[in-house]
Amino acid sequence: MPHTIELKAEPRTVTGKQVKHLRRQGIVPANVYGDGIESTPIQVELKELQHALSHATATTLVDLTVGKSHMRRHVLVRDVQYELLKRIPTHVDFYAVRMDQKIRAAVPIVLRGESPAARQSDVMLLHPVAVLNVEGRPGDLPQAIEVDVSGLAEVDQTIYARDVELPNGVALVDPPEELIVKVQFTKAAIEEEVEAAEEEGEAAAIAEGTAAEEVGQDADQPKAEQSEQAS
Repeated sequence: MPHTIELKAEPRTVTGKQVKHLRRQGIVPANVYGDGIESTPIQVELKELQHALSHATATTLVDLTVGKSHMRRHVLVRDVQYELLKRIPTHVDFYAVRMDQKIRAAVPIVLRGESPAARQSDVMLLHPVAVLNVEGRPGDLPQAIEVDVSGLAEVDQTIYARDVELPNGVALVDPPEELIVKVQFTKAAIEEEVEAAEEEGEAAAIAEGTAAEEVGQDADQPKAEQSEQAS
């Protein structure tokens, strides 16, 4: 069974700049769209909305009931606007879905396990992407995609999108070669290696220069001896 959150809402007649009066009353303006319906204005109690958002991801189904008619729809939280300072939601868009139709979604990636290679102080796990874009029916989409890193024991080992195991009925949308995790040396370790290589190169150059000078001196010595013999 997919993870579902229940949320109650009411039809909204207040629009435009007047919605600020709703916010003062602890009510958040919202809209529902998708599944062949036009954008419909609704309003939600702030506390109930905050509770729902704290448990929802991009693929969490919200069982939305609107008004006394008890119109129910399965929706996803598509966009949330927040007040900058207090992090209070000021507007929400809900996307209505059909359970028998496939949709695309960005699912969070969660790393599981411990990489033996990352236990070294000069090694780290590069994790360049936070989500994986997939496609499937709403009820099949996972809340998160777990990636096991316990098999990463050596530097330069990688996990690509094509290596990630997805639930039945869910397909990858991102390119298969999308890099998910890579074992690599830390920046400090790389800098130390570069500095060591530069120092080694400088030492080699000095040694070559010294050797060239000695060869030049040896080549000039016979000429000096010949000059002394001639005199």
